[in-house]
This record gives sequence, C-alpha cells and structure tokens, in this order.
Amino acid sequence: MKLPNTPFFSVFKPGYLAFVAFGLFLDLLTKYIIITKMYAHESIPVLGDFFRLSLTFNTGFVFGLFQDNALPSLFATGFAIVFLIFYRWQNSDLGNVWGWNFVMAGAFGNFIDKFFVKIPGTGFRFGFTPEKPGIEFIGVVDFLDFEWPNFLLFERWPAFNVADSCVSIGIVILLFTMDWKEMDKK
Repeated sequence: MKLPNTPFFSVFKPGYLAFVAFGLFLDLLTKYIIITKMYAHESIPVLGDFFRLSLTFNTGFVFGLFQDNALPSLFATGFAIVFLIFYRWQNSDLGNVWGWNFVMAGAFGNFIDKFFVKIPGTGFRFGFTPEKPGIEFIGVVDFLDFEWPNFLLFERWPAFNVADSCVSIGIVILLFTMDWKEMDKK
C-alpha cells in the first residue's frame, strides 16, 4: 500500500484532531454517566413517551441489526476507521473537513466503547466477555430513545448515542459538500 504524498498533519490538522478528541470525550463521558446512573434496559421519560433515556447495549451493527455479533462488529468498525483515515488522507479535497471530523469522532467513540464490559449502576472494566451475564454487558451503550411512527420500519427509532449522532451529522455534511462530479473523474 502506497502512502499519500500529502503530509498527514496538513490533512489532519491539530485543531481537527482536537475536535475529534473532544467528540470522543463527550461520547464516552455521556456513556459513563448513563452506565453509572441507570440499570440495564431501564427507561426514564424525559419528554413523555416521545423522548426517553433508555439504557441498551448494541452488540451488532448499525440500527441494532445482527445482534450478538460483537467481535465482527469490532473488526468492521476498526477496518472502517482505517479505511476512512486513508481515504480522507488520499482525498483531502473531498467534502467539508467538519463532516469528516464528526464522522471520525463518532467512529472512534463507538470503537473504543466496544473494548469494555459495562456494569450498569457501577461502571465498566476492560474486556470482551461479561463474567456475570445479566449483570454485565458488552456492546455499544445506546441511550437516546425517540418515538417513531410505527408504520415506518421500526416501532420506535433504535436507541442511539452521541457517537451515532456525530456520524449522522458528519454524513449529512459530507453529502451536501462533496463534489460528486469530481469524484467520478478520479
């Protein structure tokens, strides 16, 4: 594999890396607070049934699909991060940098979260296997739970977290800022 000619820190500037680090910190902090303050599968109404804090664990992929695949999900996320870093480095002129920064902050947040066993009401520990099933959990912590019209695929929108929000915001920014005609020429 050939490295891009562009210097790494001219694409991934310190200010951008600081933003990614802040997004990662905010994601992990909110997950930690939720883990220590709530019980597994507990749901606290914030705006009635429309918005609740609900502690769930996603051991699958996006939208909670293919549950009980924590290890494949970990490898897929790691591969995606490496791919995105090199793709962004190679194509530094594509899309708005803040879109990329949001996506990277979210990707790193969920990736790091997968390395810990969560113990609701207590905290977490490094590991991939719960020693006390039903008391300890693996997977990505999701807690933002919104109502969704039940005729549109899901009864409720799958719970998500700050990292998922960052990825979604970043993708929307990139979709609106990428010059698709330039991409076709490459």
